[in-house]
Amino acid sequence: MKRVLLALFIITLGLVACTDRDDELTTANIRIKNNSAIAFNLVEVITDSLFYENIAADGFSEYIEYEEAFEAMPFTIEADSANYNFTPAQQGLEPLPVGLYTYEVTIDEAGEVVLSFKVD
Repeated sequence: MKRVLLALFIITLGLVACTDRDDELTTANIRIKNNSAIAFNLVEVITDSLFYENIAADGFSEYIEYEEAFEAMPFTIEADSANYNFTPAQQGLEPLPVGLYTYEVTIDEAGEVVLSFKVD
């Protein structure tokens, strides 16, 4: 009897403890991965005036919740003593559903910002 109760307790504990990081989401959440060799001091997503700060080279920001997010949105980057701008080629895309997403951002040798969108 003790083994049955112990097994039920372990199973119940396992089911309660197994929650994904996206189980509690109510909106689209986006983070930034800095694929560049330089640190980003500040990234401002212009659409919602949301700010990501201090993203190390090859590092990730924290997720930020958006009321309405898209696969590509305009943003500016402050890095060292330079500013970089990104403007999406396409406008009017469909809003993203609830979920976790990553903007992988690279600044190429010409100083152009390259965005790659990923679903986490």
